[in-house]
Amino acid sequence: MTDEWSTLDELLGMEAAAETPTTEEGIGRLAFYGRCSTEDNQDPRTSLSWQSGEAERFIAPLGGEIVAEYFDIGQSRFLPWERREQASRILEELKRPDRGWDGLVVGEATRCWYGNQFSLTWPKFDRYGVALWIPSLGGAFDPQNTAHDMAMTITGGLSKSERQHVQRRVRAAMAAQVLVDGRHQGGRAPYGYRVIDAGPHPNPRKAQEGYRLRVLDVDEEAAPVVRRIFVMFLNGASLRSITDALNVEGIPCPSAHNPRQNRHRRGDGWQHATVKAILDNPRYTGFAVYGRWRKVEELLDPDDVAAGHVVRFRRSSRADVVRSREPAHPVLVSVEDFTRVQLEMRARRGSGRSDQASRDRSGRPTRHAYALRGLIRCAVCDRKMEGAKRDSGIYYRCVSRDLGPAAADDHPTTVYLLERPVLTGIHRWLNDLFKPARLERTIDTLHTAQRSQDAHQVKVKHAHQRRRTARRRVDALLDLAERGVADEVLVQRINSAHAELAAAEQELRDCDSAAPRQFTREEIRTAIVRIGDVHTLIARGEREPLAELYDRLSLKLRYDHRDRTVEVTADPAASVDNVCVRGGT
Repeated sequence: MTDEWSTLDELLGMEAAAETPTTEEGIGRLAFYGRCSTEDNQDPRTSLSWQSGEAERFIAPLGGEIVAEYFDIGQSRFLPWERREQASRILEELKRPDRGWDGLVVGEATRCWYGNQFSLTWPKFDRYGVALWIPSLGGAFDPQNTAHDMAMTITGGLSKSERQHVQRRVRAAMAAQVLVDGRHQGGRAPYGYRVIDAGPHPNPRKAQEGYRLRVLDVDEEAAPVVRRIFVMFLNGASLRSITDALNVEGIPCPSAHNPRQNRHRRGDGWQHATVKAILDNPRYTGFAVYGRWRKVEELLDPDDVAAGHVVRFRRSSRADVVRSREPAHPVLVSVEDFTRVQLEMRARRGSGRSDQASRDRSGRPTRHAYALRGLIRCAVCDRKMEGAKRDSGIYYRCVSRDLGPAAADDHPTTVYLLERPVLTGIHRWLNDLFKPARLERTIDTLHTAQRSQDAHQVKVKHAHQRRRTARRRVDALLDLAERGVADEVLVQRINSAHAELAAAEQELRDCDSAAPRQFTREEIRTAIVRIGDVHTLIARGEREPLAELYDRLSLKLRYDHRDRTVEVTADPAASVDNVCVRGGT
């Protein structure tokens, strides 16, 4: 019987929507995504095998075929997809019409999505018409199905709860082992100790698998140095004088003494932070201590919650630190002496700030106005030079005492640069650069200097390499921290590595995959006009307006004391594109 509505339905398009593919037709070519964390000693090959097996068993009856495989190893589930190596590749592939697959299947949803991540990733798949096939849903995710939406919200919550539960359980178990047995929790031995074999593991199952119990014993070569550091400090020596004495005598620093367990360090000599970390470590009293440092997950970008979190190490509260009830290993420093050291360190002003010495000078309040404050870097150590006022004028200086011995070898004790001739040279150059007769030539220079597509690709490649290097460094440092109590120097390096990784990922986000747009001369001329009357500002010579001018010009200086030259870089078209002109003083 002919349907009397068929012609009208066809004219009105009432049945135009495509039907869901049947089993006979098949669901087509799919990509597989899985994830394996190394925190609980998972075997990546085994994890990949069972997850991909689950996915294949799920789609086989539906006529699906896996044609591409993406599997993240060692990537925590709390990282958003944009910051996972393989997951971010999937998001990039979504934009390509020739990607070769029309859907994505996962083996276990809790391994792939954490918290609210699904609600942030699904719209991207929906935008490019890519289906998500999830075994726990029994089919493809349907955004119109309220049950599906609720199920994935619960899945993200369960994933987050599972991770937090495992973390609490592991921390509680390790704290109990330290409190009751004084057991060494693995990782690097503190300087002055070494790790030795103490027989079969107390856990019968682990003993059958060949695991051994490891304990701390005295390192006869390094232990006297530890005792000497405590004695020197109690006798009134400062951190700097202790550091200088050890370096002058050629005593190997911890990373040089045992380079195998300190591959993440340069081994270039004793530093203030190293000495302070030793003086702060209560394990030299012979008691096992656990929980002095804790992991804290902080937002990568407070203005963009979807960017996820980064791990930082912070000092734990007193209630979270656990000490063994009985001595757990040989004593290097008595409890009385260690207590005296802690009281003395609190009494001394400025203790604990030595780690700031190697960082860039920050914007601390000053009594004098420095026109080039924060703009000059030393060509030897690449640190910002700090301002100093003398009777003969204003100088900028870089002091080598804050550097490690190896870095200080090529650096004079103090590098000085007088401000007056530098400002004279900069003002002469800027007056010439922006004078009306030469303005068109300056615009032509900036227009020609715009980055090409090749240069952009080089920047993207460099950012990827920087991210890979930073990620390897973070993984190596976190692996050391997970196997033992993190000392202060290691924590500083972990936080620094996370900052490098975050910076690399931000650089990648800032890189546009398309070729940079070539700006017209008129756009560059408009940007230069916004800067203002350069000649008038220079003629007045007022420091605050000049500082604003330098900021608008994105002025940067680099001083090389070896040939007594200052390289000056200005970016007057910063509001248009990152193109520069250079000069010398």
